[in-house]
Amino acid sequence: MKNLIAAVILAGLASPLMAQEAPKKWKDAAELSYVQTSGNSKTSTLSAKNLFNYDWEKAALELNAGGLGAKSGSTMTAEQYNASEKVSLKLSGKNYAFERTAWDKNRFAGIKDRYDMGLGVGRNLVDTAGNKLYAEAGGGYIAEDRLASENKSFGTYRGFAKYIHTLSPTASASQDLEYMGNFEDAKGYRMNAETALVTSISTHFSLKASYLWKYVNSPGPGFKKTDTMTAVALIVNY
Repeated sequence: MKNLIAAVILAGLASPLMAQEAPKKWKDAAELSYVQTSGNSKTSTLSAKNLFNYDWEKAALELNAGGLGAKSGSTMTAEQYNASEKVSLKLSGKNYAFERTAWDKNRFAGIKDRYDMGLGVGRNLVDTAGNKLYAEAGGGYIAEDRLASENKSFGTYRGFAKYIHTLSPTASASQDLEYMGNFEDAKGYRMNAETALVTSISTHFSLKASYLWKYVNSPGPGFKKTDTMTAVALIVNY
């Protein structure tokens, strides 16, 4: 009888634990912003992004895609598209190795198609409840199909760092910086940086304010070196 009572008690204690859901291995964030003006000026801008992550015990997958289009009246003034994939393999301690492939198109910056392939290593330098910092270094190859100048293909080296600070249980700020050098032409380097603030407004919805800065030291003839974008977007999290 005592054994039966003990079994019933253990079963009752185990049930809530068994009912708990296992940690979700995947997450998806869709980002959308749209601005339209009328009257003295008639413009419209649409931007959409999607980031998908999946984590295994020893590996992780990241898929990213986005697009932006802007019109002034009936004239297209901006058009950008991008897609990328990244697979990371966890190494000892806080280290990891990765491979990444990216494609982007920006005809208003003179790029018909750019293909970027690379390998590298990374390390989680800081990983606490309030602060996260990781850095990556590696090399690869870039092939550019340019619209108004000679196509370019070259080996490249890359450095990247991202810092995330938790401001409150519902808000965080982040800063990242990327440098990509050119093995064939020291002046052919590029830099990218993004400053962002994200705040949750519900379980599945967040607002994001961001400033994106892109710099190409040797653009095609007639194109500027710097592109910037300031945006406020709605993020849907799954």
